[in-house]
Amino acid sequence: MAVPILLVAALFWFAFPSDKETSETVTYPVEQGEFIISLNLKGGELEAVKAENIVAPRVRGELKVTHLFPEGEQVDIGDLLVQFEPTEFQKRLADDEQQLEQARAELEKTQATQKADIAGLKAAIENEEANLRLAELQVERMAFEATVEKERAQIEARKAQLNYQQAVERLAAQRVVNAAEIKKRELNIERQQRDLDRTNKEIEAITINAEKPGLVVYGKVWKGSGPEKIRVGDNIWGGVNIISLPDLSKMQVKTYVNEVDVDKLSVGQYATVRLDALPGPSFTGVVTNIATLGREKEGEKNVKVFDITIEIDQQDERLRPGMTATSEVIIETIPPRPTIKTDSIQPPPSQEVLAQSAPLPLYVPLDAVFEKEGRTVVYRLVDGQTEETEVDLGKRNDNYVVVEDGLAPDDRVTLHDPTLLGDDISGTAKSGTQPAGDLQ
Repeated sequence: MAVPILLVAALFWFAFPSDKETSETVTYPVEQGEFIISLNLKGGELEAVKAENIVAPRVRGELKVTHLFPEGEQVDIGDLLVQFEPTEFQKRLADDEQQLEQARAELEKTQATQKADIAGLKAAIENEEANLRLAELQVERMAFEATVEKERAQIEARKAQLNYQQAVERLAAQRVVNAAEIKKRELNIERQQRDLDRTNKEIEAITINAEKPGLVVYGKVWKGSGPEKIRVGDNIWGGVNIISLPDLSKMQVKTYVNEVDVDKLSVGQYATVRLDALPGPSFTGVVTNIATLGREKEGEKNVKVFDITIEIDQQDERLRPGMTATSEVIIETIPPRPTIKTDSIQPPPSQEVLAQSAPLPLYVPLDAVFEKEGRTVVYRLVDGQTEETEVDLGKRNDNYVVVEDGLAPDDRVTLHDPTLLGDDISGTAKSGTQPAGDLQ
């Protein structure tokens, strides 16, 4: 029975530590090294720097997607990527064929009618020519007749001559009219043929096959609440990017920054990229583009953001388009990092290199710094006792602040004000004491 009793006692001891242990002061060592001021950008999405974009054909009217190659799978040359609903185009093709046949029939009818009209006009000319010849013979016969009869014959001859000339002119005029009518009919046929050819091309265009291999990534269209990936059944217009075949050898992050922070960023700044789905790996990158114009953030009115592009240095098979990522852009480092040429890819310099170029700063957690009676102080641990020490502070980030004077590299500081009551270690200060998080 002794063993179970000892076991229970041991469990009680570890479960309920002594008051002395709970009241011990929590300290933190003063750190020395490169001090990084950064900005976290959430909601980023991976995409390839270069990609083969497959766009919807520019056709008359809307297109309805009836087939899409599965996203995330590898497509080979000749595979069916996209198919659009062909019904409307097939109906248009039948109408265009009918219109073309009708135009050709109208041309044939016009040609037949004109042929008959020309034949009639030629016959009229021959008839008038015969009348003219008879009138001329009558004039010759009246050469020895009375003057009145002679003049009558001459008048009839002139009338016959005039009728003949008018018949010839009517034929010439009709030929001009006929040529214009034929030209009109031929132009109509050409127009109908162009419409038919265009419809045939549109029918060919609504079936898209892969011309090169690659990984399929769907494009996005606006669907009321925001951009969403294209799905089977969607109606889209020509020119919309349907599918991308990205070059996975070079990837980038498309993200955004709030308008209040955009002035902190500049092209060329270093960044660290972490995949939301894979918390383990991290990648380095460089800010390559900052939008000059802001836009309204999706789902949040009156919130302006600026689009940011971060190009990733590494090539890794885990980097796939569409994955979400969080990026940490380095705004400033103390000491400043050596300048690296923009056309080179080099890792951030080591602590040893930085220490040789400039002294490394000391920094402590913000929770270790307090405002007391107009002074900025920390509490150092000296021979097991806390000692109030006034410090001069430098720049800060979200968690730490640089101490420019007042501390040494081997010091330790408390993370709460030891002058407060023992049971109040949350950081709430007595009169005249303010936690570091409220420092301005």
